[in-house]
Amino acid sequence: MSLDLNPVSVSDYREVARKRLPTQLFDYLDGGSYAERTLGDNVEAFGRLKLRQRVLRDVSHIDTSADVFGKTWTIPAALAPVGFAGMYARRGEVQAARAAEKFGVPYTLSTVGICSIEEIAKATTKPFWFQLYVIKDRGYAAELMKRAHDAGCSALVFTVDLAVLGARYRDIRNGMNTKMSA
Repeated sequence: MSLDLNPVSVSDYREVARKRLPTQLFDYLDGGSYAERTLGDNVEAFGRLKLRQRVLRDVSHIDTSADVFGKTWTIPAALAPVGFAGMYARRGEVQAARAAEKFGVPYTLSTVGICSIEEIAKATTKPFWFQLYVIKDRGYAAELMKRAHDAGCSALVFTVDLAVLGARYRDIRNGMNTKMSA
C-alpha cells in the first residue's frame, strides 16, 4: 500500500509532506537554523524518551486526561504555534484550532499565522491561546494583545527567540530567504 494512503508514523508523515509540499515550504516546516544541530539534538532527546509500560491492568477504561492550569485536557499536551500554517492547508490555522477544540486540547495561534486572531475566534467556540513574539514595536505588540484579549484568548504564550534570527541555511539555499540573517 502506498505510504501516501497509509502513513502510520511520524517519519511516514514527514515523507508524505516532503513529497507533496514545494521544497521551500517543506524546508521551512522541517528545518532549523544554521547547521540544524539543535534540531538534531532535540529529535535525538525525544527519541530517548521511554513510555512506562503497565501490564496486568484493567484497560476497559483508559483516562489520559490531565488538569492543567485549572482546566481538564484530554491529554497533557497543547498545539504549539506554527508560523504560516495557512500555507500548508487552506485556512490551516482554522483547521488546527477546530481539531484541537474537538479533541479537547488548547490551540496556540502563531503571531505569524495566515489566519487572523478574529477569524480563529469566529471559527471556534472555546478560548484559544495566542503566541506573542517579544518585538521592539511595543505599540504593535499592545495592539496584538488587545486583539487577542478582545477575541477571548485565555493565554498569551511569549516567544523570546527573535532578538537575533538564526540563519536558516535551507531557506537560503532554496531561495525562500536570499539574505543571511544575523
